[in-house]
Amino acid sequence: MKSKSLLLALTATVILQNPLGAHNPTWTDGIACIIYSHCTSCHNENGIAPFSLMTYDDVYQNRYSIAASVQAKSMPPFPASTRYRKYAHANTLSEHEIDDIVDWVNNFAPFGSASDIPTPPTYTSGYQLSDPDFIGQIPPYTVTSNSDVYRMFVIPVNNSVQQTIKSIEVYPGNREIVHHALVFQDTSTKPLTLDQNDPLPGYAAFGGTGSPSSKLLTVYTPGQGAFNFAPGFGAQMLPNTCIILQMHYPGGVSGQVDSTQIRIKYGPSTLRDVNTIAALNHHNTLTNGPLFIPANTVKTFYNKQNNLINRTLTGIMPHMHLIGTSIRAYCVTTTNDTIHLIDIPEWDFHWQYFYQFQKPILIPAGSVLYGEATYDNTDSNPHNPNNPPKDVSRGEGTEDEMFLIYMNLSNYQPGDTSIVIDTSGHYLHDASCFQTSGISENSYEDISVYPNPASDKIFTQGIIGECRFTLFDSEGKTILTGNTGPNVPVDIRHLTTGTYYLQLRTPKQEVIYKKIIRN
Repeated sequence: MKSKSLLLALTATVILQNPLGAHNPTWTDGIACIIYSHCTSCHNENGIAPFSLMTYDDVYQNRYSIAASVQAKSMPPFPASTRYRKYAHANTLSEHEIDDIVDWVNNFAPFGSASDIPTPPTYTSGYQLSDPDFIGQIPPYTVTSNSDVYRMFVIPVNNSVQQTIKSIEVYPGNREIVHHALVFQDTSTKPLTLDQNDPLPGYAAFGGTGSPSSKLLTVYTPGQGAFNFAPGFGAQMLPNTCIILQMHYPGGVSGQVDSTQIRIKYGPSTLRDVNTIAALNHHNTLTNGPLFIPANTVKTFYNKQNNLINRTLTGIMPHMHLIGTSIRAYCVTTTNDTIHLIDIPEWDFHWQYFYQFQKPILIPAGSVLYGEATYDNTDSNPHNPNNPPKDVSRGEGTEDEMFLIYMNLSNYQPGDTSIVIDTSGHYLHDASCFQTSGISENSYEDISVYPNPASDKIFTQGIIGECRFTLFDSEGKTILTGNTGPNVPVDIRHLTTGTYYLQLRTPKQEVIYKKIIRN
């Protein structure tokens, strides 16, 4: 949830409607679970959001703007359309959850039974990678210009052997002034030499690192948290690597200080290497360039790139600036089949993500990658930084424009498209939601429990590997715990007739709930 000013503005424009058949939720029965699961990862005292939503009082004070925002589907922020493509870990609300929030607000936001309060999640810091294998931090850097500043900071990893990066997090020291960051790795001495020759921390650079051997690892943009590579994939980091952070500080922040941190979690050496590249870009794949949008015009640009070999695509990230209004990418195969990759119909510069797919996608040899991006450089665009509008051209400044679509690509291997990144039908709810009588089933279409109803034993289907289970009764009381997995039964012969809920914690740490009937 972005800012109070935006939320209050939405409040004035959205009419709250009481849905038919609403079950009159309370804070303790329903609403706390929704907020804890979808909102508090950002809205906590250490989070990136401007205010906390950890308590009933917090949410009560912001209830009208919250209801307006969820009705407008601007919160939680997830700009990508899911019409043609589903994404992993998509933090979106179901229509039922939206209706519950609106109904709760319209019914004077009742608290509910104090005995049913769910346990709030715990956020000990703003980091998403709480136990990294490597932590590096740039020295405190004071911005001394009111123009855009691009600064490279070199962080030696001191790794004597090759490592494989499984997860990586850029944690800005000052989120208000970090426009974006590019993360490179380099084993040459060139970046260190450039750093030593500059009297200030880091060294000035525009575009690349100044070293031809630098390789892009990932990108940080506003709203981006820790990035986890898809299961079975990672980024190979050669011995004696230096991490180079290219920090972009926008104009108008002179005098402010930043000390951004990089946090890395390693995985096994068997992880397959992922290349992060701007496969579609405004440099050499634009078909109607150059990227130039005259004042008082709306213009669409097109990108095209031939794909020569079979490649596996696990993630995608579009990037534009302030006057961008929409962006999409797709692939057309040699048989004229269209593979939809990403579509953001209402671009928001403040919420940019590296989207992962629920399963990897095969980009076949001989296919063509296409991109389209529209820019509105008129005074009708509320995000236009210039009033009156000015000509805008390609550049890395905030008031310049870009057309980049980064992709996580690997050489294809048979079976790649069967790898499960996340096929859940709904965003994973916080486990504390199910410690009270408000317990309910969540949707994981590929995972089931059978037979159901059952009288003696039940089995799980669709889970790979052993997982921990907890069995609750309909009031949320723990009945049984243990381990289960493929062909490993859970004995329910001792249970009385009734409804129960089976919690499964998978090897991927997904928490799944399935309703079962003991007959």
